[in-house]
Amino acid sequence: MTTIEDYVNCNLKPMEITSSPWLYECSPDITQKYPIADGKWMFFYHKSQINDMWHLVKTKYRVGMLEGIHSIKVSTLYDNPRAICSNGGVILFYCGSWDDEERVKYYGRKLLEQIPYTSRSGFVSYKSDAQTMSGTRATGQKRNFLYTLPCPRS
Repeated sequence: MTTIEDYVNCNLKPMEITSSPWLYECSPDITQKYPIADGKWMFFYHKSQINDMWHLVKTKYRVGMLEGIHSIKVSTLYDNPRAICSNGGVILFYCGSWDDEERVKYYGRKLLEQIPYTSRSGFVSYKSDAQTMSGTRATGQKRNFLYTLPCPRS
């Protein structure tokens, strides 16, 4: 029987998994250094990019190159009714206390220095866990982020 532990700190490829919505990366040494993480930066990629980006992100996280990032997770091929788009996926970078805008944005800027990211809108978004519990655009939420930072346009 498969358990959530099978999807944590593993070397599975997200676009080969249909039995779990997420793969997780979480290091006790890093989570002790950054103990608060009640929100996340959301990096959206086309499904064709997810496996490679997850490998890059995981590698940088494991060696401590992602300042302020408590833990990370990536969407898989699992059928997710909360997803707004079926040809893309997301990597979530958990960091900070959502109400410390200056620190959260600092971590976001550091993240953009480490991880290649572009978007059609020209910004990357941060969302609190409370907002996640309220739903997504696919489930009717109008505003699906708390903070944004500029990034290159795709």
